[in-house]
Amino acid sequence: MKAWWMIYVVCLLTLTGCSVDMSSSTDTGENQNSSSTSDSDENLPPDITGYVMEQEDDRILVVDSVDPDSEGNPRAMWVSGISVDSFVGKQVEVWTQGGIQESYPEQAAADHVSVLEMSAVEGADLEAYEALSNALKDLSTQDILSVKMLSFDIDSDEWLVQLSKVGASNGEVEKFIPDSK
Repeated sequence: MKAWWMIYVVCLLTLTGCSVDMSSSTDTGENQNSSSTSDSDENLPPDITGYVMEQEDDRILVVDSVDPDSEGNPRAMWVSGISVDSFVGKQVEVWTQGGIQESYPEQAAADHVSVLEMSAVEGADLEAYEALSNALKDLSTQDILSVKMLSFDIDSDEWLVQLSKVGASNGEVEKFIPDSK
């Protein structure tokens, strides 16, 4: 009888010592550390990593970079449940909650969004995400765009932003952005 009592106590202590955090949170600040995720996803890879190409109210369009070795379209996802902070041009990792709707672009609700730190470019006044954001503001297209290349030319003091159109109107867009805030 005493042995069963000890097994019961050990099981009870084991069960009460374990808990699962089912709460969801969206990190909407300038979290530059991709390893700081919520408890529920700290060991899981993000559902999508890419550049924020559009933002409408509480949702963002995250699109993978162009993979020259791939023949298909880059992955794209509308992620809802985002704060009003501006994410356009930033590179992010997104963990979702619930299911992902398999449309193109995919659609999902955010559990957690982490802004990835982009290296500062020597001699540039703008950060890379600002150059991309400025290039996207100047475009009036209904196409989904994916980043092909972001580069800074110190001699001309401007950014070259190369984007690829995704879908039926495949093609490329090239914008030169002056390096001034």
